[in-house]
Amino acid sequence: MGLKFRPWPASAIAPSALQIVLNEILINDRRTVVEFGSGLSTLYLAKALDGVGGRLVSVENNAEWAALVRTWLREEGLEGAVELIIAPMGPCKMGLGGLEWYDSSAVASAIDGLEIDCVLVDGPIAYREEVALSRYPALPLLKDNLAKQHAVFLDDASRAGEQKVLELWSDLLGIKFDCFPALGDIARGITGPAFESRP
Repeated sequence: MGLKFRPWPASAIAPSALQIVLNEILINDRRTVVEFGSGLSTLYLAKALDGVGGRLVSVENNAEWAALVRTWLREEGLEGAVELIIAPMGPCKMGLGGLEWYDSSAVASAIDGLEIDCVLVDGPIAYREEVALSRYPALPLLKDNLAKQHAVFLDDASRAGEQKVLELWSDLLGIKFDCFPALGDIARGITGPAFESRP
């Protein structure tokens, strides 16, 4: 995609999983994307959306990391394609078992009036057992802003916590999620007609 190479840390979304998301945006004409957890994915999503006149809202709780991502975006000339929101972790009424989540008021303000047709959830951290369900609030909060036809992605989908989150999201939205463990361990749920977007 013409971006400068940057080291790909183990904690980042797998390239094969990101490819599925990028395909979804370009093949199925997604234009308003929200991601939870900024990083290398932010650059590639911004690049894809910038080319088609789309918009990305990226939510990040770590201000220092967000500053680095902003530097990368500026180096690529993509700062205008992204609204990068710093939303510190804190109490969340939609959290399960009292788990913290991103500042809900900051997220709600960022998505106000948007019709979101693609969501990528790769944050906050959920690899420890005590925070395994920490990614759940994303869809309850975004639910009323989702377009009639939309796609939702959850990274690290094979973990027990994410499997439970997918089960709860499926009940909430009435959609089926497919998991792709061999393609970066990402799950995808789609409403409405869509062309196949897997690699």
